[in-house]
Amino acid sequence: MTGTLPFSRRDLLKGGGGLVIGFSFAGATPDAASAARGDAAGPPDPNAVDSWIAVHRDNTATVYFGKVELGQGNTTGLLQIAGEELDLDMSQLSAVRVDTNVSPNQGATVSSSSIHRGGPQVRAAAAEARQALLQLAAMRLGVQPGSLTVANGIVSVGGDPRRSVKYGDLLGDKPFNAKFTGTAPQKPIGQDKLVATRVPRLDIPDNVSGTYEHMQHVRVPGMLHGSCGRAGRAPTAPAPRRRASTRARSRTSRPASCTRATSSASWRSASGTPSRPPSN
Repeated sequence: MTGTLPFSRRDLLKGGGGLVIGFSFAGATPDAASAARGDAAGPPDPNAVDSWIAVHRDNTATVYFGKVELGQGNTTGLLQIAGEELDLDMSQLSAVRVDTNVSPNQGATVSSSSIHRGGPQVRAAAAEARQALLQLAAMRLGVQPGSLTVANGIVSVGGDPRRSVKYGDLLGDKPFNAKFTGTAPQKPIGQDKLVATRVPRLDIPDNVSGTYEHMQHVRVPGMLHGSCGRAGRAPTAPAPRRRASTRARSRTSRPASCTRATSSASWRSASGTPSRPPSN
């Protein structure tokens, strides 16, 4: 949200007639990987592990989900769920703000559904990613996957640090190239180490400082704001009872002065507000 483009993605696709993009995560930083994902029309394939999880060279991971952070703290909760299955600490996890070209489609963020509806999908995807990483580690260490344990993204044979390998060394910004089947084993309830703990809310600092960019803050060239303009009215006696047909019409009609479009400059001038219009 640091700048604007003179055209939309849709205009680009319409003008070009088609768009084919190839890219690789190999050797890419998290920001570069996200940019490459966003260049292709989304949402990404929900049946691919790569649409949900990316593991980086520094032994951290980025989690992609389709539930929007609106100040309710769901980013923190969903990262806890993913970190639990991946055996990663919160300091090793990050999330990408929802973008329809980058994030998997998890439906609307409504009715407090982020955790109880979106959480199981994130958990299953993280379990699938962990299973793929354990298979890679087993091949690297020459053992069976069942003999491996994981702590903070370090896979070892029976906890022996001399026979270990990091997630970042196994994958390191390369794609999983694995299907999200939903059949990967998940940790039994009661063995949780991360979701059962209190961790600092990730959204609080930016919300308190007022630096978090909400949808209402978006500005595009030539943008208009809707406002409601009604003339003042002095108190009057109760209106006479109207016929049913008149009441029905009044419910479906709207005074012409109620809705109008104004430019950003005229909104600020009329309202005395130097920066942002109302949020609803």
